[in-house]
Amino acid sequence: MGLFRRNKNSKKPVILQIIDLLPRWMIESCAKTHKSDKGFSKYKTYDQFAALTYGQLNKCYTLNDISTGIGVSETFIADLGLTQSPARSTMSDSHKKRDWKVFESLYHKILNHYEWVLKNESQRRIIAEIKDQTIKLIDSTTISLCLNMFDWAKFRTAKDGLKIHTCWDDNLQIPDLANITEAKTHDRYGIGQLVFKKGTIVVEDRGYFDFSLMLTRIRAENISLLESR
Repeated sequence: MGLFRRNKNSKKPVILQIIDLLPRWMIESCAKTHKSDKGFSKYKTYDQFAALTYGQLNKCYTLNDISTGIGVSETFIADLGLTQSPARSTMSDSHKKRDWKVFESLYHKILNHYEWVLKNESQRRIIAEIKDQTIKLIDSTTISLCLNMFDWAKFRTAKDGLKIHTCWDDNLQIPDLANITEAKTHDRYGIGQLVFKKGTIVVEDRGYFDFSLMLTRIRAENISLLESR
């Protein structure tokens, strides 16, 4: 099933149609690479992915919400490709022990898999001078947190907080990198030393100005030019 094609007569629940956009072999490949199913006899990588997807789409606030929602009927459990509704304790143990890198690699595989579709479906008008170039938008946003509940996220005297640093790919219209830090982390230290391929336009505000990084990017482009010759 294509990313932008739907069968109106499909009897599958909407959430399963969304999950089906991710080829099962892709999850199994990532699980095999990171050995993320080792030590988990029942709650596999796919099970965790399906449960978290359900929780995200249904705005579940707790693991108990996810477990109860999925377990509403045996038919729904089967529709999701699960053998049983995951228990709260099982999900909690999996979150602690399963290597998060399996989902990071899964994200990049999905991105590569649908990259050409996302670019072809873009209806935006592109300025002629930058039509064939990649555009990266880099910025951050600060999220305030309760001082009493999140004492690990020290920010200011009256509140705590965290900061999300994001690199947005304007051609794909999705972020290709996001990093969460303490709110007091300066912008230029929150995204890492990113070096992009030739033909990339980077849009960022003065908070990200790092002249040593700019020089690294310039030298990296020069090196690629020399190697191509």
